[in-house]
Amino acid sequence: MTKLFVVGFPRDMDKTELLELFSLHGLVDLVTVVTDKETDVSLGYGFIHMNDEAGARRAIAALDGAEIDDRKISVRVADNKNAPVAPTPPPVKKKRPRRTF
Repeated sequence: MTKLFVVGFPRDMDKTELLELFSLHGLVDLVTVVTDKETDVSLGYGFIHMNDEAGARRAIAALDGAEIDDRKISVRVADNKNAPVAPTPPPVKKKRPRRTF
């Protein structure tokens, strides 16, 4: 599976429309539209999980720089360096045994 980052699409474009657009180039496993946490309005970017690398390459070739409603979109392979990472647990403090009387 190849994860693509898509930015610049119209804010009124939904998951279904993105799915239809990217499905023309290969099998799509998942579409995520990033939204404002308070208003639930699209921020104009998201992620497309393509089933295989060949489909992802076709989608990038066909859609990167394409215009949708007078907006130019950018499509590229997602950079996983900003992927959320589980926090590191705090260090274990060594305690001395307590003396009991």
